[in-house]
Amino acid sequence: MVDPFLARGVRDLKPNEAIFRRAVLERVERVFQRFGFLTIETPKIEPLDILKAKDAIGDENKLIFELKEENLGLRYDLTVSLARYMSMYQNLPLPFKRYCIGFVWRMDEPQRLRYREFTQADVDIIGGDAIQCNAEVIATILTVFEDLGIDVQAGISSREVIEDALISFGVKPEEFVKTVRVLDKMDKLDKDSIRSMLLAMLDVKIVDRIMAFVGFSGTNEEKLRYMEGVINDKGKIIELRDTLALLDSYRLKIKPVIDLSVIRGIDYYTGIVMEFRHESFIESNGVKERKIDTISAGGRYSNLVKVMGGRELGGVGMTLGIDRILDVLEMSKSEKRNFAKVFVANVKPENYTYALNVANTLRAKGIDVDINTARRNISNQLSYASSLGYRLTLIVGDREESDSKVNVRDMSSGKETEFTLDGVADEVVRAIA
Repeated sequence: MVDPFLARGVRDLKPNEAIFRRAVLERVERVFQRFGFLTIETPKIEPLDILKAKDAIGDENKLIFELKEENLGLRYDLTVSLARYMSMYQNLPLPFKRYCIGFVWRMDEPQRLRYREFTQADVDIIGGDAIQCNAEVIATILTVFEDLGIDVQAGISSREVIEDALISFGVKPEEFVKTVRVLDKMDKLDKDSIRSMLLAMLDVKIVDRIMAFVGFSGTNEEKLRYMEGVINDKGKIIELRDTLALLDSYRLKIKPVIDLSVIRGIDYYTGIVMEFRHESFIESNGVKERKIDTISAGGRYSNLVKVMGGRELGGVGMTLGIDRILDVLEMSKSEKRNFAKVFVANVKPENYTYALNVANTLRAKGIDVDINTARRNISNQLSYASSLGYRLTLIVGDREESDSKVNVRDMSSGKETEFTLDGVADEVVRAIA
C-alpha cells in the first residue's frame, strides 16, 4: 500500500475548477482565432538537442526535465518547438500566425504561482513586417486580458536598446548575458538585492548607471528621448517607437508603457520584449501584502528558426501563463460543478428504463442531461442533484411512466410541475435559458 500524495509543483483540479479552466481556455482561444491565428500541435517531448540548442533558452537549460536514457526532455516552453516546426515544414505560407495551448514543464522550485507543470497559451508570428507583427501579437494578448476583465501593467522595452545601453555604461560583451539575467529578477527581488548582485560582477560606477537607467520614470515619449541620449545606435529605438505608435490604432483600453526593467532572461530574444504584470494583495495573519506577478511575457527573436536548422526567419510571440491567470480569476471559488443542465431521477428501480428514455429524449434535442446511476431512494437522489448544483430535476415514477409524463422540480424553490414527455424539452429549454 502507498499513501496517495501529489508530486511537488503540480496540482489536481476539482470538477468546478476544471470546468472553469476549460471555459477560460475557450475564451482565450476564441480571441486568438478572432485575430486570425492558426492552431498547431507539437509533441510534449522533444530531443534534448533541440531543447538545448545554442542561443535557445540558455541558462534555463538547467530547468528542463530530462529523459536522459533516450536523449529526450519535456518541453520547457512552446516557442522552441515552434522554431523546430518551422525548420521542418518550410513550405508554410508566410507570415505564419500560429497559436498553441498546452502543458510545459520546468524543474523549478515550487512556490506561490510557480508550478513545475503548467499551461501556456502562445501566439507567434513568423516572418512578416516586424512592426506590424509586433503590434498584432501585443494587441491580441491585451485583448485577452480585456475580455477576461483582468487589469495588467503592460511593460515593453527593447533587448537591443538595453544591450547597447549596458555596453555604453562599460559592461563588456561577455558580461552582458549574466548582467541581463540579474536584471531579469527585478520583478522578484528588491532593488537593493539586485544592486548587490550586480556589484559582485561589475564596477560601482557601472552599477549606478544601470540602476538609474532601469529605474528611469516618465511618459513613453520622455523615456524614448532618454534612451536616445544614452545609447550609441539611436536606430535601435525605431522598433520600439513604431510599435507603440501602431498600437494606438487598435484602440485598446490597456496601454503599453515603456518599462526599462523589462529585459527577459531567455537568451533567444533579440528585439522588443514584453512583460504584462498583475497587481494583487495577499492577506496573511491579518496583514495585506502587495504582490506584482508576471502573467504574460514574450518578445522578438531573430535567430531561433535558423538555430533549429531552418531559414533565417524572424518572429515575435507572447505567452499567457494560464495557471497564473486562473489564480487571478480565483478559479477555486468557481461554483459551476457540472456541464449537464438537468438531472433525471427515478422513484423506483423499475422506473429506470423510462427515466433513461426521458434523458435520451432530451439529449437527442441537444440538452445536456445527467441521470441517476445508483440504486438509492428518491430523497438521496435529490440530495445528490442538489450537491452538484443542478437547477432542475426531472422525477419519474409509476404514474409518470404510465401517463408518459415527467415531474419537473425547481431545485431552488422546490416547486414541482408536471409536463408531458413531448412537452418537457421545451420547458427545460425555457427554464435554463
